[in-house]
Amino acid sequence: MEYNTEEFSSVCPWTGLPDNAKLTINYIPDKKLVELKSLKYYLTSYRNVGILEEHAINTNID
Repeated sequence: MEYNTEEFSSVCPWTGLPDNAKLTINYIPDKKLVELKSLKYYLTSYRNVGILEEHAINTNID
């Protein structure tokens, strides 16, 4: 399964300005399936978080 979005955003911790990114998630379902609505809510929760996009991606990989 591939999920593409341009709605991923966070706040730059140094400047306080919004950072926007395109995000592609490749996911192979196993015993549990990620609900796309829940995934969208999870990704939009970063909107007001002061985090570098590189760190946000590493957080999501784990």
